[in-house]
Amino acid sequence: LLEIVVNLITSQFNFYHAGIFLLNETGEAAILQTASSEGGKRMVERGHSLTVGSQGIVGYVAAQKKVRIALDVGSDAVVFNNPDLPMTRSEVALPLLIRNKVLGILDIQSDQPQAFRMEDMDVLQTLADQVAVAIENARLLGESEAAIMQLEAVSTIRMNEAVTKKRREQKHAFTYTPLGGR
Repeated sequence: LLEIVVNLITSQFNFYHAGIFLLNETGEAAILQTASSEGGKRMVERGHSLTVGSQGIVGYVAAQKKVRIALDVGSDAVVFNNPDLPMTRSEVALPLLIRNKVLGILDIQSDQPQAFRMEDMDVLQTLADQVAVAIENARLLGESEAAIMQLEAVSTIRMNEAVTKKRREQKHAFTYTPLGGR
């Protein structure tokens, strides 16, 4: 799903790069999960991550929980100069939020300055919100499946214990039939 999202953003809006970062378990780093550009794909392969609160626009947005737009990356002090994406001229990062908790960041870059318009932002924010819901739903589904597997394992163990106990408690009895004892 994440790969489909970044590829659709790139093709439909004609942007240079789109990537989705997810926060690690501690919430200290944003790790690039998927990207549409060749440079972004190299970064994914290397396990590219940014420190929340201190590295680039992605780290800033992860810490502040609000959208950040750099219409001219050359003049924005927060932007991380990335050699894998040398054609970036403007960038927007949108938080993927669920109940005011940042799950990740949708990062979009353009090779044109001033590339992001307000009407684009409404659509991109709606998309970011939907991606956040999809990520949370996938996480909840995974947790539910893990809980069901644990319950099934415990149930199997308890059933085996009960059967074993019942067998030990049974008295051996003989039944007499016309053919003899059994």
